Amino acid sequence: MAAPALCVGGALTIVAHPDDDLFFFNPHILRDIEAGRCTRTVFTTAGEAGEGPEYWGSLEAGIFATYAQMAGVDDHWTAADAGVTAGAISVHTLTDAPHVSVVFLRIPDGFDGSGSEAYGWESLAKLWDGRIPTVTTVDAQEWYTKDEVRDILVQLMTNFQPTTVRTQDWTTDPDNGDDHSDHLATALFAQLASGHYSAPHTLLAYEGYPKWDYEQNVFGDERTKCIDAFVTFANYDKWLCWDPDEGCPSYPHDNWLERLYLVSVESTGNAAREPGVAVTASSTKSPEQAAENAMDGYPLGAPMADGHEWVTDDEAAGSWIEVTFPSPTPIEGVTVFDRPDLDDQIMGATLEFSDGSSVPVPELPNNGSGLTIRFPVRTVTSVRLKVTSVSDTTAAVGLAEFEAWRGPAD
Repeated sequence: MAAPALCVGGALTIVAHPDDDLFFFNPHILRDIEAGRCTRTVFTTAGEAGEGPEYWGSLEAGIFATYAQMAGVDDHWTAADAGVTAGAISVHTLTDAPHVSVVFLRIPDGFDGSGSEAYGWESLAKLWDGRIPTVTTVDAQEWYTKDEVRDILVQLMTNFQPTTVRTQDWTTDPDNGDDHSDHLATALFAQLASGHYSAPHTLLAYEGYPKWDYEQNVFGDERTKCIDAFVTFANYDKWLCWDPDEGCPSYPHDNWLERLYLVSVESTGNAAREPGVAVTASSTKSPEQAAENAMDGYPLGAPMADGHEWVTDDEAAGSWIEVTFPSPTPIEGVTVFDRPDLDDQIMGATLEFSDGSSVPVPELPNNGSGLTIRFPVRTVTSVRLKVTSVSDTTAAVGLAEFEAWRGPAD
């Protein structure tokens, strides 16, 4: 079958194992799916724990069922060629929610980096640091070099054109044993690939196992949705929720599902975060929720992380935030993240440019998911987001993040 149609401005998540997405990236993936944002998750390893196709096949079936459950549609998928040159890799698209897709690379589980006897003691960590020249997939259909894994991820990014790329923690110490070797190796490959993906985007690193020591920051309905997604997946993984006396989820899984933390960010082509940029706003509620927070690279807000959002001083329609560049800058799009506070929502806005032109902005997703607005490139010295309408319950508008994407010269 032909490759799927281009889906621009979405979020690509690169994780090691089937379940890492549920433990370490939700509710962000959930928010994107619910908002209708283009959402693709790439699983680098099979997560098979040294076992055979019955187990890793069940994990893949669990991912299909779980993403269908998160999207609220039937578990029906369409497979197509992913458009990469290193191997026969498929992208699976959810039939009744085609903005949702997944990709499986099926590299063996690496355990602590040593791999398993069943798969020749190969691992992604060994491939990364040069201890092995190639790694063989668990179905024995493909063999990848380090450069080929990098190129696969670059091509998946290029074909999908995300403005948000998520992966695991590349900052962790590989010798301290706090996280899984596959988590770190996957993050390092994703970071390497991001450096070769030239389109404007933000790369985000999410905390793994160590977040069980952090404060809970996922509550209420979102916590319930995260647990429901995990329980759906657990029905396909014999090593999860196997003891009825412990319930589902049990420790530490329940702990991970109640926490989401970002540990690092890298920006490519985001003019709003470049040196010399000035940020002003119609008002600011407090120094902790200043306008600059909307350009810090972290698409977060209260209650998860109110120190990463901009909030007005109880303003609604008519409020604004403006980025001024140190020199004329070509801009071809923006991505905006509303505050995830469900009571405060921007229902309409206008992008106003220093050259006198403007672009309308539709209703922002109320859950904090990103919305990308593309437009013909224009070279300007400033861009202002002016709020024109808000929800009836809004007390103070603001943004979790504002990204301004560089384009070619006007």
